[in-house]
Amino acid sequence: MDLKPISIDEFNQSMTRKNEINIDFVSFFQPYIEQAKNFAVAPYFWLIPNQEKMILIAASDNIRELTPYTKEEWTKEDSYFWMNNFHPNDQGFLGAAIALAVKIQEDMSPEKANGIRLNIYCRMLDANRKYRWVLIQFPSKCFNKKGKICSTLILTTDLSHLTVELKCTMTLIDPSENEFKFFSASVDTQKIIPLNLASISKREHEILLLMAKGLNIPHCVDWVRNRGL
Repeated sequence: MDLKPISIDEFNQSMTRKNEINIDFVSFFQPYIEQAKNFAVAPYFWLIPNQEKMILIAASDNIRELTPYTKEEWTKEDSYFWMNNFHPNDQGFLGAAIALAVKIQEDMSPEKANGIRLNIYCRMLDANRKYRWVLIQFPSKCFNKKGKICSTLILTTDLSHLTVELKCTMTLIDPSENEFKFFSASVDTQKIIPLNLASISKREHEILLLMAKGLNIPHCVDWVRNRGL
């Protein structure tokens, strides 16, 4: 499957949705915002868009520490403003990756779609207006009555602490049918390809999470050893 870069105008056209449920998005996403700090691996900030008007309606208090603009400057700005904070070579790929992921999720039930995990690695301006690598994730989505995504929590993590070489990449994780399926695309290939990773069941994923929390369960350790991890 090809991933063709799109313009900001094309991105807007593909992402505009009606808020038919008249919901307060900030209140809706607040529980997920609170959870983010428990799993953060580096400094991060968040944004909330209203996709009916394609504007940003809320931003985290610390956003000026990680971007060139204040919370007040971000709020009420549009997708052009957001996109222009990314490296020019990454903008088209970023828009295409999000648009494709949204299409995939809107073809599912909201319950199943909320299990999909999208990770995008790209370059974004920091507080000093220099490009550094960030990880963009969408931990929660809000669906309207027609099953369309009318807003999503945009979580952006600063990866400037990493010394490894990165490239603009998208990974899509689908935990359907009791297995985790991994797909990837990059600027170089511009194709969605399945990753040949070991198939991990939901139960095995739960075990890994327990081990990540420091639980030394004998059968968990045996399972990891048998996997050669």
